[in-house]
Amino acid sequence: MSAVTPAATRGEVIATLVIVGGLAAIIASGPVRRRFVEHPSPEECVALLDRYVEHVVRAADPKVPSGELSSRQAQARALSSTDPAFARCTTTLTRKEAACAMQANNADEFERCLP
Repeated sequence: MSAVTPAATRGEVIATLVIVGGLAAIIASGPVRRRFVEHPSPEECVALLDRYVEHVVRAADPKVPSGELSSRQAQARALSSTDPAFARCTTTLTRKEAACAMQANNADEFERCLP
């Protein structure tokens, strides 16, 4: 004997579509919300870059002379001027992410703050 399952009722189909649509809206809302939150200024993005370079350089040599650190930061700034990824800092990062990165104690913590 075979069991016959009844066809889905109209209400079940609508409920399923509402659930799927709600999940899709939640997933899609992240990028939309990101567009409307405050973003760091270009100056803040440069400060983020300097901070990251400082973390990386100090990880390699904790007693790096300040002149060398400044030189490395200047090199990174020069390279970033042609990097499209860095140019998007003011539109892709949020102020909250930037603040988290600036408070990080090392490069790993810094990177975990960013998307």
